[in-house]
Amino acid sequence: RRVHTALPSTPYGRIFGYLPEAEYLAACNFTFQLWDFFISFTIAEHRTALMLTHHLLAASVSIADWALHYFAVFYLGLSEFSSIFLVFVDLAKFFPPVPGTFYDKVVGVCGPCFVLTFFIYRVVIWWKVELLLFQDCQHVLKERMPQRLRPGKVWVIYFFCGSALFLGLLQIYWFYLVVLKVIDTLQS
Repeated sequence: RRVHTALPSTPYGRIFGYLPEAEYLAACNFTFQLWDFFISFTIAEHRTALMLTHHLLAASVSIADWALHYFAVFYLGLSEFSSIFLVFVDLAKFFPPVPGTFYDKVVGVCGPCFVLTFFIYRVVIWWKVELLLFQDCQHVLKERMPQRLRPGKVWVIYFFCGSALFLGLLQIYWFYLVVLKVIDTLQS
Protein backbone atom coordinates (compact mmCIF):
# COMPACT_ATOMS: atom_id res chain seq x y z
CA ARG A 1 0.00 0.00 0.00
CA ARG A 2 2.87 2.42 0.80
CA VAL A 3 4.28 2.21 -2.69
CA HIS A 4 1.67 4.71 -3.86
CA THR A 5 2.21 7.12 -0.98
CA ALA A 6 5.91 6.78 -0.10
CA LEU A 7 7.28 7.29 -3.61
CA PRO A 8 6.68 10.26 -5.88
CA SER A 9 4.28 9.38 -8.69
CA THR A 10 6.73 10.39 -11.41
CA PRO A 11 9.06 8.40 -13.65
CA TYR A 12 11.96 9.44 -11.40
CA GLY A 13 10.10 8.43 -8.25
CA ARG A 14 9.06 5.07 -9.65
CA ILE A 15 12.52 4.27 -11.05
CA PHE A 16 14.84 5.73 -8.39
CA GLY A 17 12.62 5.95 -5.29
CA TYR A 18 13.70 3.92 -2.28
CA LEU A 19 11.27 1.67 -0.46
CA PRO A 20 12.52 -0.59 2.38
CA GLU A 21 9.67 -3.02 1.71
CA ALA A 22 10.99 -3.58 -1.81
CA GLU A 23 14.40 -4.57 -0.43
CA TYR A 24 12.71 -7.05 1.91
CA LEU A 25 10.67 -8.49 -0.98
CA ALA A 26 13.81 -8.72 -3.11
CA ALA A 27 15.65 -10.65 -0.39
CA CYS A 28 12.71 -13.03 0.12
CA ASN A 29 12.20 -13.51 -3.60
CA PHE A 30 15.91 -14.12 -4.21
CA THR A 31 15.97 -16.79 -1.50
CA PHE A 32 12.78 -18.42 -2.77
CA GLN A 33 13.86 -18.42 -6.44
CA LEU A 34 17.32 -19.76 -5.63
CA TRP A 35 15.75 -22.51 -3.51
CA ASP A 36 13.29 -23.33 -6.31
CA PHE A 37 16.14 -23.42 -8.83
CA PHE A 38 18.00 -26.13 -6.92
CA ILE A 39 14.86 -28.04 -5.89
CA SER A 40 13.75 -28.09 -9.53
CA PHE A 41 16.60 -30.50 -10.27
CA THR A 42 14.83 -33.06 -8.07
CA ILE A 43 11.39 -32.73 -9.71
CA ALA A 44 11.19 -34.06 -13.28
CA GLU A 45 8.43 -31.70 -14.48
CA HIS A 46 10.36 -28.69 -13.14
CA ARG A 47 13.75 -29.80 -14.43
CA THR A 48 13.30 -28.04 -17.76
CA ALA A 49 15.35 -25.28 -19.34
CA LEU A 50 12.31 -22.97 -19.18
CA MET A 51 11.69 -23.46 -15.45
CA LEU A 52 15.37 -23.24 -14.54
CA THR A 53 15.77 -20.08 -16.62
CA HIS A 54 12.68 -18.61 -14.97
CA HIS A 55 14.08 -19.22 -11.48
CA LEU A 56 17.55 -17.88 -12.32
CA LEU A 57 16.13 -14.80 -14.03
CA ALA A 58 13.72 -14.06 -11.18
CA ALA A 59 16.56 -14.47 -8.65
CA SER A 60 18.82 -12.21 -10.73
CA VAL A 61 16.17 -9.49 -10.94
CA SER A 62 15.83 -9.68 -7.16
CA ILE A 63 19.49 -8.88 -6.52
CA ALA A 64 19.68 -6.18 -9.20
CA ASP A 65 17.34 -3.89 -7.29
CA TRP A 66 19.34 -0.70 -6.72
CA ALA A 67 16.38 1.03 -8.34
CA LEU A 68 12.90 0.19 -9.57
CA HIS A 69 11.51 -0.38 -6.06
CA TYR A 70 8.05 0.76 -7.20
CA PHE A 71 7.97 -2.01 -9.79
CA ALA A 72 9.65 -4.56 -7.53
CA VAL A 73 6.63 -4.46 -5.23
CA PHE A 74 4.46 -5.72 -8.08
CA TYR A 75 6.86 -8.11 -9.84
CA LEU A 76 8.34 -9.66 -6.69
CA GLY A 77 5.24 -9.49 -4.51
CA LEU A 78 1.77 -8.93 -5.88
CA SER A 79 2.26 -11.06 -8.97
CA GLU A 80 2.88 -14.03 -6.67
CA PHE A 81 -0.59 -13.79 -5.10
CA SER A 82 -1.98 -16.55 -7.32
CA SER A 83 0.70 -18.91 -6.01
CA ILE A 84 -1.10 -19.08 -2.66
CA PHE A 85 -3.95 -20.99 -4.33
CA LEU A 86 -1.55 -23.04 -6.45
CA VAL A 87 0.08 -24.42 -3.30
CA PHE A 88 -3.18 -26.15 -2.33
CA VAL A 89 -3.83 -27.37 -5.87
CA ASP A 90 -0.32 -28.87 -6.04
CA LEU A 91 -0.61 -30.29 -2.52
CA ALA A 92 -3.74 -32.16 -3.59
CA LYS A 93 -1.68 -33.97 -6.26
CA PHE A 94 0.51 -35.52 -3.58
CA PHE A 95 -2.12 -35.74 -0.85
CA PRO A 96 -5.47 -36.20 -2.60
CA PRO A 97 -8.40 -34.96 -0.53
CA VAL A 98 -11.05 -37.33 0.74
CA PRO A 99 -14.31 -36.38 -1.04
CA GLY A 100 -16.62 -34.25 1.09
CA THR A 101 -13.96 -33.16 3.61
CA PHE A 102 -13.06 -29.56 4.42
CA TYR A 103 -9.73 -30.10 2.65
CA ASP A 104 -11.62 -31.26 -0.46
CA LYS A 105 -13.70 -28.07 -0.40
CA VAL A 106 -10.60 -25.90 0.06
CA VAL A 107 -8.89 -27.55 -2.91
CA GLY A 108 -12.12 -27.21 -4.94
CA VAL A 109 -12.20 -23.45 -4.29
CA CYS A 110 -8.45 -22.96 -4.77
CA GLY A 111 -8.42 -24.25 -8.36
CA PRO A 112 -10.77 -21.59 -9.77
CA CYS A 113 -9.20 -18.93 -7.49
CA PHE A 114 -5.78 -19.78 -8.91
CA VAL A 115 -6.99 -19.46 -12.51
CA LEU A 116 -8.76 -16.17 -11.80
CA THR A 117 -5.93 -14.55 -9.82
CA PHE A 118 -3.30 -15.80 -12.27
CA PHE A 119 -5.22 -14.17 -15.12
CA ILE A 120 -5.77 -10.91 -13.21
CA TYR A 121 -2.27 -10.47 -11.76
CA ARG A 122 -0.01 -12.27 -14.20
CA VAL A 123 -1.72 -11.50 -17.49
CA VAL A 124 -3.85 -8.35 -17.24
CA ILE A 125 -2.13 -6.26 -14.54
CA TRP A 126 1.34 -7.53 -15.50
CA TRP A 127 1.13 -5.85 -18.90
CA LYS A 128 -0.31 -2.61 -17.51
CA VAL A 129 2.63 -2.41 -15.09
CA GLU A 130 5.00 -3.42 -17.90
CA LEU A 131 3.80 -0.55 -20.07
CA LEU A 132 4.34 1.92 -17.23
CA LEU A 133 7.79 0.43 -16.58
CA PHE A 134 8.81 0.85 -20.22
CA GLN A 135 7.45 4.40 -20.39
CA ASP A 136 9.24 5.40 -17.18
CA CYS A 137 12.50 3.77 -18.25
CA GLN A 138 12.34 5.43 -21.65
CA HIS A 139 11.80 8.80 -19.95
CA VAL A 140 14.70 8.53 -17.48
CA LEU A 141 17.04 7.07 -20.10
CA LYS A 142 16.20 9.89 -22.50
CA GLU A 143 17.05 12.38 -19.73
CA ARG A 144 20.28 10.40 -18.99
CA MET A 145 19.34 10.21 -15.31
CA PRO A 146 20.68 6.68 -14.71
CA GLN A 147 24.11 7.72 -15.97
CA ARG A 148 24.16 10.64 -13.52
CA LEU A 149 22.58 8.91 -10.52
CA ARG A 150 24.06 5.43 -10.93
CA PRO A 151 27.15 5.63 -13.15
CA GLY A 152 28.07 2.25 -14.60
CA LYS A 153 24.76 0.69 -13.53
CA VAL A 154 22.53 1.64 -16.46
CA TRP A 155 22.56 -2.01 -17.52
CA VAL A 156 20.23 -2.77 -14.57
CA ILE A 157 17.39 -0.85 -16.22
CA TYR A 158 17.83 -2.74 -19.49
CA PHE A 159 18.17 -6.04 -17.64
CA PHE A 160 15.04 -5.38 -15.57
CA CYS A 161 13.01 -4.39 -18.67
CA GLY A 162 14.23 -7.37 -20.68
CA SER A 163 13.56 -9.73 -17.79
CA ALA A 164 10.08 -8.32 -17.21
CA LEU A 165 9.31 -8.75 -20.90
CA PHE A 166 10.57 -12.36 -21.00
CA LEU A 167 8.76 -13.23 -17.76
CA GLY A 168 5.59 -11.52 -19.04
CA LEU A 169 5.63 -13.64 -22.17
CA LEU A 170 6.18 -16.64 -19.94
CA GLN A 171 3.06 -15.70 -17.94
CA ILE A 172 1.02 -15.74 -21.15
CA TYR A 173 2.46 -19.13 -22.13
CA TRP A 174 1.72 -20.54 -18.68
CA PHE A 175 -1.81 -19.13 -18.75
CA TYR A 176 -2.30 -20.86 -22.09
CA LEU A 177 -1.25 -24.13 -20.39
CA VAL A 178 -3.63 -23.41 -17.50
CA VAL A 179 -6.51 -22.85 -19.94
CA LEU A 180 -5.70 -26.15 -21.69
CA LYS A 181 -5.75 -27.91 -18.30
CA VAL A 182 -9.10 -26.29 -17.42
CA ILE A 183 -10.57 -27.39 -20.77
CA ASP A 184 -9.23 -30.92 -20.23
CA THR A 185 -10.70 -31.03 -16.71
CA LEU A 186 -14.10 -29.77 -17.87
CA GLN A 187 -14.23 -32.35 -20.68
CA SER A 188 -13.42 -35.29 -18.42
